[in-house]
Amino acid sequence: MNTRPLVSLLSALLVSSVAWTASAQYGAPPYGGQPGGAYGGQYGGAYGAPYGQPPGPYGGYAYPQKKTQPKSTPLEVGYLYATSVAYGVGTGIWFDALVGIEDPGLQFIAPALLGVAAPVGVYFLDSPPMPRGLPSAIATGMVIGAGQGLGIASYQYVSAPEGKEWGFLGLATAEVIGSTVGGAAGLGFYYLLRPKPQTNMLLASAAVWGSIIGSEFGAAASNGSWGESNDSISLGGLIGFNVATAGAVGLSAAWTPSWNQLAWMWGGLGIGTVVSLPIYLAYIGSDHDPRRGLIAQGAAGTLGIVAGALFLGSPDRSGDVAAGEEDRRDPAFARVLGGSLVPYHGGVAAVVLGELW
Repeated sequence: MNTRPLVSLLSALLVSSVAWTASAQYGAPPYGGQPGGAYGGQYGGAYGAPYGQPPGPYGGYAYPQKKTQPKSTPLEVGYLYATSVAYGVGTGIWFDALVGIEDPGLQFIAPALLGVAAPVGVYFLDSPPMPRGLPSAIATGMVIGAGQGLGIASYQYVSAPEGKEWGFLGLATAEVIGSTVGGAAGLGFYYLLRPKPQTNMLLASAAVWGSIIGSEFGAAASNGSWGESNDSISLGGLIGFNVATAGAVGLSAAWTPSWNQLAWMWGGLGIGTVVSLPIYLAYIGSDHDPRRGLIAQGAAGTLGIVAGALFLGSPDRSGDVAAGEEDRRDPAFARVLGGSLVPYHGGVAAVVLGELW
């Protein structure tokens, strides 16, 4: 019985396994330590290159470089530094309220210590420098979380029965919890979608826009004296905050604005608000409640934001923050790059090339 074909087949499988391990883990030619290996230099042009690729510099094998993301800019890291200082000081104030410290000299200690400790933590987090988008994602999450806490505490304050308000401690607690959860959510958002700084600024801006427009609609829907409109204004602002933020998160999966578009979206909100002011002239001498004019202002501001994004602002054709930066993402854990055939002791061996990170 001729066992040579079977031995050749088993040898080919063994060689393939060794080739995969060497190319994936060490980035070196799989045969020996010499460039091109035992057969790479001789057969590199014919067999050594993976299918669909030109021969590489080492006997036909091309070993890819590991891709890295662009580093964050000082402006983006500064955004996180500023947010961390506010977070540290605010947490110190909350701690004073929680334990009941009332002495002015002692009240200064916790905010000062935490106000310094938080940016120090950012310094170590940024060593080595964080990739682009990560600092602003964390900072934006903290800002949105703090805004959510403020909105909830404000609505509770104006809608709760007398004597049931949370008070300052409740407000501070909502702020600390919201900003902490928001920072963690921003970190998760980064690793899920790898947003650019423009996307993170879109989310923060949308939260503000939603609060403003929602408050306008809430006030327009109220009745009675202006003093009785607080509930509607606070609830409208909270609803607008969440609707606009959720919409921006969904939109960010398909669209990234340019800095110019973001600026014009803010400008469009201002222009729409100012242009709609003459609506109140129509209420002079009228029996209608002038608060309804806020509906027109809210609608005009919304249209201004949309116009700023679609017509007034210029999109970034390169899709990058600055010229020359490449949009790179972390590679997959493992992937197959190609394969090739090499002669092996009277037969042919299959070689598979891949990456493990």
